[in-house]
Amino acid sequence: MPYAMFVEHFPEVAKRETRMISLLQRSSSGLEPGDYSLLEMFCDEPGCDCRRVMFCVVTSRTKDVEAVVAYGWESRDFYVKWMGDDDPNVIDELQGPVLNLASPQSKQAPAILELIETVALQDDAYIERIKRHYSLFREKVDGRRPLAKKATKPREKKPRARRRTR
Repeated sequence: MPYAMFVEHFPEVAKRETRMISLLQRSSSGLEPGDYSLLEMFCDEPGCDCRRVMFCVVTSRTKDVEAVVAYGWESRDFYVKWMGDDDPNVIDELQGPVLNLASPQSKQAPAILELIETVALQDDAYIERIKRHYSLFREKVDGRRPLAKKATKPREKKPRARRRTR
């Protein structure tokens, strides 16, 4: 799956809505004080509906990518069906936050993953923002928004007309 930077396609939205986590002191996991920007990347393969984001985490201290964290927000069942594979190792890499195996990671990457899990992904409004960015991105790639899960209401039973018997 090829990924492209959200900011390249939606610079104004990214400028307003890119999440930055500021650490004022060294964290318990050893992260240095500074700003950690979560630059979003989404799959730009036409027709894909993986419902995942890659965060390229850049620090104000080094100005380098220190970690690439993948985050799939759907259920395990969704990814099993989407992948057509129920291998737990494969699904673990698709669902939830993980360090992206195919990307170089700094020594700080595990602590950055923990920071994202305990700060950014505890914010429901932020997760909804990621989903909105994903929809914008998919609309640009595919020319339409991805199909949203629709809640289905149980069909109401219509009262049966009584037949008169003679």
